[in-house]
Amino acid sequence: MGDILRKSPIRFDREPMQKENWDGWEVAVSYGTGNGPFLIDLSHRSKWDLQDADLSRFRPFGLTVPENPGHCVYKKGIIINRMNRTQCAIWHLAGKRPKPPEEAAYTETTDGHALLAVTGKDTLYVMERITNLDLGGPALTPPCLIQGPVLHIPCQVVLFSRAGDEATVLFSFSRGYGQAMAEALLDSGKDLGFMPGGELDLAIVP
Repeated sequence: MGDILRKSPIRFDREPMQKENWDGWEVAVSYGTGNGPFLIDLSHRSKWDLQDADLSRFRPFGLTVPENPGHCVYKKGIIINRMNRTQCAIWHLAGKRPKPPEEAAYTETTDGHALLAVTGKDTLYVMERITNLDLGGPALTPPCLIQGPVLHIPCQVVLFSRAGDEATVLFSFSRGYGQAMAEALLDSGKDLGFMPGGELDLAIVP
């Protein structure tokens, strides 16, 4: 039986200079030179939903689930985003893909949800054009989760990092909106040099 090929819902008009096969996904590693800001397709990264009446009894990948909605914890290449009293989202962002959890409370959402990153200089300027979420608010301490619309599409939005005029914002949403979302995003930041990026442009370490 041949290898299973898995496809992202997003296709950029630009061909990557370097790409690799990761667990059946064709992943853009680099598009070459550029100063950013970058739009990076991370839909190939593993994602899980965890739901239970008592999330404190779980230790996803050895990590503690944040106590309060909107709080996130990032360690060992895994980010856990507390959504509400009974639910959190888990995204694998860096390093080797972990072994999927086996408990029934976990649901893998990798194939059902797109995951994008906007990163580099002027990232917050780009985000201001596509959402009314205040990602530049001084009260926010990265990493943190804000649930709300991006281009009128319901999203889980994570302000992963912010320093000066540079930031990294991650957001996940239903796979069916992937291509339209990516095209609208790139068009919104065209004058800022917004362009597709690859895994090498994402400054996230395990």
